[in-house]
Amino acid sequence: MRRYRLMIPGPVEVDPDVLTHMSDPLTAHYGERWIGILNETKANLRAIFRTSGDVFVVVGSGNTGTDMVINSLFDEGDHVLALDNGYFGHRLGEVAESHGLRVTWLTKRWGSPFRPADIDAAVAGAPDLKAVLVVHGETSTGVANPVHDLAQAARKHDLLVVVDGIASLGGEPFEMDAWGVDVCVTASQKALESPPGLALIAINSRAWQAIDRCQGHRGWVGNLQTWRRFASEQADYHPHPGTIPVNNVVALRSSTRLILDEGLEARWERHARIARVVRSGMRAMGLAVMADEDVACANLTVIESAGLFNPGALVEFLKAEYGIHIAQGIREWFDKAVRIGHMGPNASLGAIVPLLVGVEHFLRQSGHRVERGSCLAGLT
Repeated sequence: MRRYRLMIPGPVEVDPDVLTHMSDPLTAHYGERWIGILNETKANLRAIFRTSGDVFVVVGSGNTGTDMVINSLFDEGDHVLALDNGYFGHRLGEVAESHGLRVTWLTKRWGSPFRPADIDAAVAGAPDLKAVLVVHGETSTGVANPVHDLAQAARKHDLLVVVDGIASLGGEPFEMDAWGVDVCVTASQKALESPPGLALIAINSRAWQAIDRCQGHRGWVGNLQTWRRFASEQADYHPHPGTIPVNNVVALRSSTRLILDEGLEARWERHARIARVVRSGMRAMGLAVMADEDVACANLTVIESAGLFNPGALVEFLKAEYGIHIAQGIREWFDKAVRIGHMGPNASLGAIVPLLVGVEHFLRQSGHRVERGSCLAGLT
């Protein structure tokens, strides 16, 4: 089977040294050795979240983490504000509704970011709101919602701030404590550069107070109170309910070491620089980037076809001719856009130059008048 370089929005390429840990001999998911592995991984994650709060390493996808947070943080009938400007912003509201919450939908067209004034206006019409649910890096559009500003607006109205950082953490600037974020969920397989299978949940004391005030039934393994109890009562032996996929955690420990060794600020700048090269090259070839420059994600880019090319044909061309796998759009944008992940090892000229050259090759072969070499306009 041919191997493709994964430049989809996730999972992404993984450093070979990280990937080798998936075939390490298994170790027990309890005891002194395991506690050392898990505690180091959590400490690394706290540094990446930029939080002094609790971090939980959970079996499952990012959606698992989101479901657990909403299950634990609210009672049925609680009122929340869902910021819907993309597929995954809508997903947050859907998860909330599935738990019996009342959702006020704040909706914008795909590609448009939310602003603090949007929250102010929503609260004026719904004074019983308890929280704001927002996606940081929206992989359906390539927009990075300005979480810092949105969190400040939410805090002004005493609202909890719940952030989906699944596609942003590790490559996009994020300061959980400094920005006033109460809960953030992410996953192992995107900018954290690790294999899929783990959801990571960071939670502060303000969110714990809200959880402790809840009256409704919470279940067991999906209840963050259960995880807190195990982390407290069995901290030195078995600090989680059930069996954890140990090799995934060992791999995540390795990838988070690499991230911290590089330095977060340096890493954020590397991702931002590569993203600018991608967007500049695409625009120079006459293609439309869905997100405006001031709100574009550092980890991924969404390109609208606008009738200039067939997204499915471009995906297949890049796989066949360049060994690169990008993704088509989501839902109504499936045949109208492509999505390119340039995070982790893909945030490098060695990864994106072949991609850009491949797109130019495809466009020229398809009969478009594209100036030769224009794809590399961002390098000048």
